[in-house]
Amino acid sequence: MKNIRIIKTGINVSKILKQLQQYPDDWNIQQKIPQSKVLDPHTYISEAAVLQLVIGTITHEDEYVFDSEGYMPAPAYYRHTAAVSFLRRHFKDFKRAGFLALPPGGITGKHIDFGKYYLNKDRYHLSIQGTYEYVVDDEKIIVEPGTLFWFDNKKEHSAKNIGNNDRIALVFDVPHSKNNP
Repeated sequence: MKNIRIIKTGINVSKILKQLQQYPDDWNIQQKIPQSKVLDPHTYISEAAVLQLVIGTITHEDEYVFDSEGYMPAPAYYRHTAAVSFLRRHFKDFKRAGFLALPPGGITGKHIDFGKYYLNKDRYHLSIQGTYEYVVDDEKIIVEPGTLFWFDNKKEHSAKNIGNNDRIALVFDVPHSKNNP
């Protein structure tokens, strides 16, 4: 596969999940995203929830966050130390990061991550809970908890929760390097 690369499976994510369960109100900081609020009309998200750890920032009001290199820790960054520790242990440098949740049967429709920010970043998922199907172009994988993978987010990609509980993934960006896993 050239658009999806499984880095490692069987990662113990229990400490990360425990902290998510310990701080459930962190999910309420960002409301669930109804389809009508999605910026890109080609992206369909069926009741996705977001818990941001490192958020994108802008330097002026006319700037779009997907064109900005700015980022800063969100309040949840300091409570979700297990996820932050995982990122620091496995990646020298990471930029924006957060958890995405999809209910059973939930779909994140086909989309491409666009903007200057993404041009020099590699995108990864660490599956925390649930089973989901991930598709990039015509490549497809089934993702189980404890799976770390890279994918080409500059190509059309989508996710579908095929499990019986919420799918939770830690999604994060790393500056592109030939040394990245």
